[in-house]
Amino acid sequence: MRNLFILVFLALAACSTLPPPQKVEGVNPVVHDGKAERGVGTAIVLIPGAMASIELFAPVLEWDIPDSAVMAYRFPGVDGLELNHRVDIVDSGALIAGHLNDIGAERVYLIGYSTGGPIALEAARRVTGAEVQVALLSSASDSPAALIASARGAVDVVKALFRSKEGLDEALLENYRTLLYGRRHFSEAELAEQSRRLAALQRGYITTPPRKMTLAHTTDLMTWYLDAPEDVHDLRIGVFHGSEDSVFSERLTWRYAKRLQAETFRSYQGQGHLLFVTEPRIWDDIRAFFGL
Repeated sequence: MRNLFILVFLALAACSTLPPPQKVEGVNPVVHDGKAERGVGTAIVLIPGAMASIELFAPVLEWDIPDSAVMAYRFPGVDGLELNHRVDIVDSGALIAGHLNDIGAERVYLIGYSTGGPIALEAARRVTGAEVQVALLSSASDSPAALIASARGAVDVVKALFRSKEGLDEALLENYRTLLYGRRHFSEAELAEQSRRLAALQRGYITTPPRKMTLAHTTDLMTWYLDAPEDVHDLRIGVFHGSEDSVFSERLTWRYAKRLQAETFRSYQGQGHLLFVTEPRIWDDIRAFFGL
């Protein structure tokens, strides 16, 4: 079954001729707040996940850390970046690390959400001459986790279609409720009502993404594997994960955190994949982990 999924996604990838980020002339997925210049003491790097905007990190911009710069990685087709390339986990991490090495910050703090987690690790292992810490928020782990997530996610959408009894856009909105609190929360009346209210606020904003964008954001993750975990064993790594995450299971993520020798694994009971929506204190927890 695993080989079948790999073959399917390799076939899809073959249909996409989008080059890695740094091979697209005139395009830089990395943006910053204007302070990312040589000599800055601290660099905070924000990396969202597939189909996600850097806006999810808005609370981090209020941290007001002295002598710091904030950098962010944009996914193709999001945050004003043209959909003319694909995400390559290793190349994207190397691109971010190149920017960090250019400015020579003494301290680097990376926050990766979902697919952004692997990119953060690939960046962290390539940063030189700095104290590096990484926070993985609802993070993807390496293969076959993304293949499993894709298969289970497809089942979730089908179930959402039956629950909504309408078109795909409504099914995705219904599936948003599962992303908020996991698959089991519907049996709890109060939580189910809360997810219904939160989903209603997203009506008109959650729609079927273009196939090209889906491929550009997710294809490489399907086969990405952290081949040398020892490269990050000297880094401080914190993992922040919802116990009911329907995308990347807590069980697989816990095993992954052990391979990384993560210093912290914080589980949020009853929470799903969208911790930044359902658990506002997540940002305080990450800041406290960094010691900022």
